[in-house]
Amino acid sequence: METRGGPPRRTEALDQVRRALQTNTVENDVFVDAFARSHGLGRSDLNAIMWIAVTAEADRPLTAGELAGKLGLGAPATTSLIDRLEAAGHVERTRDPRDRRRVTLAMRPTALEMARGFFQPLGRRMAEAVADLSTEDLLIAAEVIRRMTGAVVAEREAARRDAVERP
Repeated sequence: METRGGPPRRTEALDQVRRALQTNTVENDVFVDAFARSHGLGRSDLNAIMWIAVTAEADRPLTAGELAGKLGLGAPATTSLIDRLEAAGHVERTRDPRDRRRVTLAMRPTALEMARGFFQPLGRRMAEAVADLSTEDLLIAAEVIRRMTGAVVAEREAARRDAVERP
């Protein structure tokens, strides 16, 4: 029996995935906020640190402009955020020797150690939580999460465009 959204089993499965991701998002936010507060950081500060760390893991520097785009902040707000993180000893700015206008951001070793000390136990607990799942199941779950995240990003960007287009 088909329903408006597709077969009932598929519709329910999609609803379960959506609800699970929503709950995961909220629980992650609460967890990350606890970390941020314990280190005198705001949410945007911590999001910035995450993006800087992610690009560093990919062996690619992150520019201040790219960070502004990822956080949805203007140049002045991004500069202020980077100033705070640099003053706190979490981040350092480097000017590109070929283009002095280009500023890249890097995590300071102390900030990386602080983050590892807080998040590595979570990583271990997550690994334990899925220890009974097959590698294939984990790869499928990762793909579902990537696709759902892509949908969130696309909707966020559409909302931003709509906000700019409104008079």
